[in-house]
Amino acid sequence: MTTKRALILMRFGIFLLLYVALWTYTLFQGDFASWFLTYFFSFILLLLITGALFKLKNWQIKRDFHKTRIQEGETVRLTLHFSRKHAFPMGYLLIQQALPETLGELSDRQQVIYPFFKRSITANLMPFTAVRGKHVFPAVEAETSDPFGLIERSARLGEAAELTVYPRYFPDILMKISENSPENERDAANWTFKKNQNIHGLREFTPGDRISWIDWKSSAKTGKVMAREYENSSSSRIRVIFYGQAHSHFDFALRAAYSFTRKMLEQNGEVSVAILAENGQTFGFSRGQAKLEDIAKAFAEVAPETAEKLAEPLTSLLAQNQRTILFTPFVDPSLQRIVRSSVQKQTIQLVSILESGQMDAGTIYLSKKALALPATGNGGGSDEIHG
Repeated sequence: MTTKRALILMRFGIFLLLYVALWTYTLFQGDFASWFLTYFFSFILLLLITGALFKLKNWQIKRDFHKTRIQEGETVRLTLHFSRKHAFPMGYLLIQQALPETLGELSDRQQVIYPFFKRSITANLMPFTAVRGKHVFPAVEAETSDPFGLIERSARLGEAAELTVYPRYFPDILMKISENSPENERDAANWTFKKNQNIHGLREFTPGDRISWIDWKSSAKTGKVMAREYENSSSSRIRVIFYGQAHSHFDFALRAAYSFTRKMLEQNGEVSVAILAENGQTFGFSRGQAKLEDIAKAFAEVAPETAEKLAEPLTSLLAQNQRTILFTPFVDPSLQRIVRSSVQKQTIQLVSILESGQMDAGTIYLSKKALALPATGNGGGSDEIHG
């Protein structure tokens, strides 16, 4: 900082000496060209001094992401909006937005804009791929100088901004689980809601619905595939546990647990959620989408934890008499012992991620390909939550 100030003072001193020399030459010469050159040079100097008085912090900045809810794997487009109350000539403005380390090893986004007399200006930064989690964007660095590079100025504009990237939602998760169940449809009652015979109504068939729910007569009349919607029986409550042990399959299992929870709540099911991981949370039984936003944020912000720290809370949860579906990145011997020692082990269904090696006979395995992020970064299910 001291070196930079010394360089500015040196440049200004040289500029001032040239100005004094010009005035001396003009006074001795006295012709029209000399006076014209002196006045023109004085105007330039006055413009530089006046420009130095305009503070960069007078710019107001607003960040605008391309959508309010962003899923992991999507391409994020960030736009910066600059505004100021008073117009003042400014040749250029070099802006730099540093990206959080939580997004990975990404280079900072830089761009040069030319405000001139404009009071508002927009800069579209180079897009990047969203990573699940909570990300904090620092203030924007701005830099400018006069045309001669004599007076360079820099400032930090705006405040830090937070961006929450939600897990990828797979609306066909129920179909994936059903297809990979050891007993397929026959064992479905062990991990999903039982339906009684009271039909609540009809709705359009959506991915994840069972083929047996299709009402063929209504589908033929309307020209659309219609599915029967049943009332949930009073005993059809299910508890979802995400066992977030540190493993390379952590994010795959998390997407499955989040998608299953969201799908059940969207179908007006009664679900409780226990997220066992770093920064994990627990949610009591609820129906519908009242708590869905809080649950989505909880899944977005968790991180892996060691199996040793998760063993005690998992044992405590499994001691309760509840029908449970437990999502885990990996079924290790310690997890098997905890589940087998549970008094209510017959009501517990394990769902894990398929990998090479010995598989547990009572576990439903999902492939990584079925839960992978789309290559384009823009596919997958819609992440809009409607209340």
